[in-house]
Amino acid sequence: MKLQQNLMRKTDKKENNKEFAGFMDIQEHFRDVKDVKVDAKSEREIFRNIYVEEAAFDYPITKAVLQKYIHSNIIPIHHYKDVFNRTNQHYGMQKQYPALILAIKSDPLLYKGPDVCQNFGFSNFYYTSFLLNCIFDCEYCFLQGMYPSANLVAFVNIEDFKDAITKIVSNEREPVYLAASYDTDLIAFHGIIPYLDYFYDFFSTLPNLYVEVRTKSAGQIFYEEHAALENFIVAFTLAPEEVIKKYEKYTPSLKARIKAVKKAIDKGFKVRLCFDPIFIDTEYESLYEKFYDYIFSEIEPGKILDVGYGFFRMPVDFYKRIKKQKSNSKLFIDDYCLIDGIVSYPTALQEEVKEKHFAILLKYIQKDKLFAL
Repeated sequence: MKLQQNLMRKTDKKENNKEFAGFMDIQEHFRDVKDVKVDAKSEREIFRNIYVEEAAFDYPITKAVLQKYIHSNIIPIHHYKDVFNRTNQHYGMQKQYPALILAIKSDPLLYKGPDVCQNFGFSNFYYTSFLLNCIFDCEYCFLQGMYPSANLVAFVNIEDFKDAITKIVSNEREPVYLAASYDTDLIAFHGIIPYLDYFYDFFSTLPNLYVEVRTKSAGQIFYEEHAALENFIVAFTLAPEEVIKKYEKYTPSLKARIKAVKKAIDKGFKVRLCFDPIFIDTEYESLYEKFYDYIFSEIEPGKILDVGYGFFRMPVDFYKRIKKQKSNSKLFIDDYCLIDGIVSYPTALQEEVKEKHFAILLKYIQKDKLFAL
């Protein structure tokens, strides 16, 4: 497949294959489902079905996607919620082989940042969602409880997003911090729809705007093809390899992510490291201390913008929905505390663990560059 070949160029092939395994492995899954035929052409495609809002057909992103995935079934729809919000959807099945839905996003296009997310010192914290859902399948992901469907919704009205961002930045006196990948991983999705290509030059025209894109991707093409911007931050989520294998399905290894971090730094990008979520478990008690030392033996601390740190946490409504779906998951049967509508570990336990972790992190990172929730 040309897409996979392009994504794998100059990167670890095995790790890039993992990023797309979630889409391709479903071919075996569907062979066991009655009346579903999988021919040679569809096996070469990531998306078997692409739903398109009737009003979205004339947008450049839509045309580019439909030209790329010529063997996919194209299904016109009136509104993306007609498919995305249907009842009785099988989330697990969809996550293995999600459909793509091309849609037009209506207002609001930007939202105030929630308290459960870090603002890294910015009082004007917003987030936006060009894309709903993620190609990865992390067991702890809040999206499982937030959305009724695992299908991917890609919004195509780029100019409307730009207008909304410009309006917010113009109306704020202080700098604006925008989380642009709150509901997804834009860099991992870059080979399917290169959203950042559509916005990158635009971001450079707004010096009072600081954009963060968070990723677990090992892909390096983006950093090779774009010049670093002063107001663009790449935030890499890193975790011990044992945690990755257990909870972060289809994601690249720690070693592969570190290679991507180094590439981004070498190309001059502002890089943030995110140790989030942290899990409190006797199984992992000794892992994190070794993990932090390993990270900063591989990555020069002085070249990092800052570090984000946070424990596993989730709005209680999302948690309850996921717990019903994953009744056998140890992660969702552990004992947690409920504080102000958020499920997480007891405060005293968090403080105890954080103190141990910070004793190590502060050997490498200045206190004013370490942000914790």
